[in-house]
Amino acid sequence: MSVQLAVSGSNLTGDVPFSAALVSDAGTTVLSSPAGERGDLALLCTNLCEKHGVTPAQIDKVRIDVGPGSYTGLRVAVTFVRFLQQYGDLQVQAVDSLAVLALHALPEAAADVRVRPMLDARRGRYHTALFGFEGDKLIAHEGSAATATDEVLQSLQPDERLVMPASLAEQLAEPLRGRESQVLVARELTANALLSDRLPWFAAEAEDLEPRYLMATYAED
Repeated sequence: MSVQLAVSGSNLTGDVPFSAALVSDAGTTVLSSPAGERGDLALLCTNLCEKHGVTPAQIDKVRIDVGPGSYTGLRVAVTFVRFLQQYGDLQVQAVDSLAVLALHALPEAAADVRVRPMLDARRGRYHTALFGFEGDKLIAHEGSAATATDEVLQSLQPDERLVMPASLAEQLAEPLRGRESQVLVARELTANALLSDRLPWFAAEAEDLEPRYLMATYAED
């Protein structure tokens, strides 16, 4: 029996501190920590295993998004997966959280669609990347980076579909007024989104699992 676990602590949409999804012969179950609570990722995963009648040792594949996103959530999720790697022969796949945000808001593939997810990186910057589709797969045209606010706004193209949480959409309502770019608001993104094979996954050993915090040094110029 193959058992796949997906975990997320990035909290991209601001309403799901932690979430986890488990896939086994019994089906797929997704559990999330309620908004406004600290959440307990280990407890979510324990409850999932109990619901499916499996043990943690039976998990053979784990997926995780590594940010950018919540500092605490990413640190907890990455540490949790690294711990699992020490006690089992796991296949671990990781993905940029901006790719997850893009596919979550725009699930239908189209060859001519360009998707630009955006997150508030604070300090006068936005985290952004540019994605498109190659067949059914999401591919990166521009890598994830923290870019100055004015530079991002000036570089937007009319054919780009902007994807962002509701809080950022409200913040940018005035600056984006009159522009031709379509704004898609993402809500309630959970680990269920990590079950898609259409995301640009990469294999990750423990040393490869480095969380990309919203204000971390990787985001500096």
